[in-house]
Amino acid sequence: MRCPKCGTENDKRTICSNCGLFMYRADLNNRARMTKKERQKEDLKEVGKKFGKVFKVIWMILMMLAMSFWILALLTWLITR
Repeated sequence: MRCPKCGTENDKRTICSNCGLFMYRADLNNRARMTKKERQKEDLKEVGKKFGKVFKVIWMILMMLAMSFWILALLTWLITR
């Protein structure tokens, strides 16, 4: 990578060895292109994360309903006793 400030060639370094300029920019040109297989793998990870979050919410709702049922059953039993 060539430094835009002083013109020094820095191979794959992101900080210029001569002037210390931080040369990396977070854009598509500085990123290696992903293959189709890598994109599919990343997409699958994202879907898994979303599914995991939804599953946790559903699981918490079901557990709250179950706990509410058992608490109401216990209170009913205590009152009628």
